[in-house]
Amino acid sequence: MKNIFEAFKIVKDKQIDALRMPSLPKEFILKSISDSNINPRIVTHFYPKSPIAEQYYRLRESIKSKMQKESFKTIAITSAVNGEGKSITSLNLAVAMTKDVDCKKVLLIDCDLRRGRIDHSLGLNSNVGLSEYLMLGTEINNILFKTKINKLTIIPRGKIADNPSELLSSEKMKKLLGELKKQFDVIIVDMPPLIPIADASIVCAQSDMVLMAVRAGKTQRGVVDHAAEFLAQAEANLIGYVLTHVEYYIPAYIYQYV
Repeated sequence: MKNIFEAFKIVKDKQIDALRMPSLPKEFILKSISDSNINPRIVTHFYPKSPIAEQYYRLRESIKSKMQKESFKTIAITSAVNGEGKSITSLNLAVAMTKDVDCKKVLLIDCDLRRGRIDHSLGLNSNVGLSEYLMLGTEINNILFKTKINKLTIIPRGKIADNPSELLSSEKMKKLLGELKKQFDVIIVDMPPLIPIADASIVCAQSDMVLMAVRAGKTQRGVVDHAAEFLAQAEANLIGYVLTHVEYYIPAYIYQYV
């Protein structure tokens, strides 16, 4: 693409600037490893004052201003296809939200019922989750898990589901989001990619806002346009795009501070 910002313009009154979420140099990642089993790519947890974490804070502030203006609580993060960086964006944004003084309770929901492993990324290994609520009627309180990160609760994926489209588009899923809005200040929904999962756009439409992760230098514009059409057909509120895996050079002298 000649101009990636031009390629991903959206309607002016719904626009959040496309933010450049960098890929992490190997040396940076290795420095983050700890005994917590939390994914070292969650830089907003390990290195909250780093230049990379600042990009997620910018994203948080953009989203927060819209949430306050419209009294929104839920934001779905999705992508056109797999491998775009949507889950690591969801994780870092969720942790960034916990660092905001106005956010007392933050929830991250893993709606990727085939591939999701949000719990592992946060050092947890849960046996029940969203699938059990949707398929077996497990109580909401039994699928909410507090994490090692202050103010952050998750609903993990649970058992791998054979019919994620039907489950995610069910009335039960819609009811769940409504109930959770009463309990949490911010709800981030990590969605499956739009093109492989037919009804993912329907659940996105049940969220107040949608953000699409786009891998810089890899994802073709036509693929993103196709995914955006799914969202438009479902009348989902697509507010912007996040460019992931952007080359990001960190000078050596910065390492002593992060």
